[in-house]
Amino acid sequence: MLPAIAYYRVSTDRQGKSGLGLEAQQIAVRQYCSLNNYHLVSDVIEIKSTRKHRSGLSEAMELCRQNRATLIVARLDRLGRDVEQIASVVKSKIKIVVADNPHANELTIHILAAVAQDQRRRISETTKEALAAARKRGVELGKNGKCLSVANRKAADEFASQLSPLIMKFRKRGIISIRAVSQELNRKGVPTFRKGGKWHPTTVYTLINRLNKQQINHITYQSHAKHK
Repeated sequence: MLPAIAYYRVSTDRQGKSGLGLEAQQIAVRQYCSLNNYHLVSDVIEIKSTRKHRSGLSEAMELCRQNRATLIVARLDRLGRDVEQIASVVKSKIKIVVADNPHANELTIHILAAVAQDQRRRISETTKEALAAARKRGVELGKNGKCLSVANRKAADEFASQLSPLIMKFRKRGIISIRAVSQELNRKGVPTFRKGGKWHPTTVYTLINRLNKQQINHITYQSHAKHK
């Protein structure tokens, strides 16, 4: 089997401890490895990294050199948020595999990074323009947005709870992988949270992460209750 080093990055310490975002990355990488004859020698989890200081990524790259291993990430944006960051990794001559786009080579990785960076810039500009226009109309920003965000989060949590028994049934039947779960949900005609859409691996990632968070909160609550 081919040696591989997994690199996972989460944005905050809270996400790192709770597993939010992390488990989805781990599932994607492990599934890719199992299907493509890779053996995970080690993995590195980066928490609260900055654009300039990525000690975890440096550690993962050094492990790749020592073990003559491939660096595997779940998504391209885990390597970096701009072209310069990703280019520096590509120039290191370490073989890189992006689990959700495994056929990407050095050239396409550069292109995808450039496109993603441009999209983020355009979204940022559009958002700023929309906010400026809203302020000119006298709209009070912040308060209503926070209320809507809380309402949406609560509705999404309730939706995930309703699907929890079905997901457990899938697991008992051996339907475990994210892709298999999304296919089964579509086969059964189970509606998505937004209604009218189809299930994709990314939406299943979100669902599973939300259920995992609920489970963690439930365990924490029980632990506190016992110590009262």
